[in-house]
Amino acid sequence: MTELVRIIYISRATFDTLPAADGVEPTVSRILSVSRRNNRNNGLVGMLYYGDSCFFQCLEGERNKVEALYRTLLKDKRHTDLKILASEPIKRLSFPDWNMKYVPLDQSMSRLMSEHGFERFDPYRFDHHLVERVMQLMQGVPDPTEPTTEPRPSAPCRSIQLDTAEQAPPASEGSRTPLLLPAIAITISSLALLISLSCLGMQLGWL
Repeated sequence: MTELVRIIYISRATFDTLPAADGVEPTVSRILSVSRRNNRNNGLVGMLYYGDSCFFQCLEGERNKVEALYRTLLKDKRHTDLKILASEPIKRLSFPDWNMKYVPLDQSMSRLMSEHGFERFDPYRFDHHLVERVMQLMQGVPDPTEPTTEPRPSAPCRSIQLDTAEQAPPASEGSRTPLLLPAIAITISSLALLISLSCLGMQLGWL
């Protein structure tokens, strides 16, 4: 049976933090893009938090794949001072729908830090209890980098006006019969008149 594990580690960014674009620091945005692609290919999930130049990351999946990824992260020059806060087997994934969920510094995290006497996000001072609190917070906060599906506006209703001729219902078979009888009688009378005139014309030598 495949063993699932979770690693929670922290590190410090070695790059200068730039103004966020679409809610994400540019270098962090590139890290997210690559992490999501690689994690999807390796069947890994997790979460990344970045605030006050510090990373707080959770990785979950098969033990050999998680440990292999962490060894790769140790070589990444974009961060330093890597420290594992937790490494443990798990029965189920905390972030099953996220190849790499991103959580930015927000008021919820600021309040949590204030409750524990922190003026800024400093994961190197976290105890086990605070690590668990941060994990719980991460699970409930939405990811601003994930696109949302907006409902499509419904097509406007168009009022179609019919011509008077189109609005009139077709005549029934019963209503057509009285109209046809006079027309037939007129046609027969006209033919009889034409025949009489033809005979008269022949007698007078007109035809």
